[in-house]
Amino acid sequence: MKKIILTGFITLSLLFTATSCNSDDDHERIISAADLPKPVDIFVTTYFPNATYQTIKKQNKADHDGSIYDVYLTNGFEIDFDLNGNWIDIDGNHQAIPTDLIPEKINTYVTTNYPNQFVTAIDNERTYIEIELSSNLELIFDTQGNFLRIDH
Repeated sequence: MKKIILTGFITLSLLFTATSCNSDDDHERIISAADLPKPVDIFVTTYFPNATYQTIKKQNKADHDGSIYDVYLTNGFEIDFDLNGNWIDIDGNHQAIPTDLIPEKINTYVTTNYPNQFVTAIDNERTYIEIELSSNLELIFDTQGNFLRIDH
């Protein structure tokens, strides 16, 4: 009897685990560049003219930061966009983010206070902007570009 109960319990556990894993896989799908909003393509060709699309994923619903498109470029950059094609965050994977994409006030702060470093990631949240420097130091700014704090 114990064997039957244990077998039933294990079977149910495996069933619940398998179905929960399947639903996790369904939250995004691979799409083509033709399925992106036009502003995304304009952004990529403007700021990353030598890169092409490696992988593009579309979330079934927006993440907490509003991003719905995850774009991976052949140069190693990862960029998240919202439904309208506005960039939410850019990860250069230890490469410099084009300075044209960094708000001027933040760029000035970085070049003044961290002259030997460059921005490798920028996250444009609703209430703040977070950047990561080449030293892996993370800085938080308000939406106007005023320095708030170092993120620990």
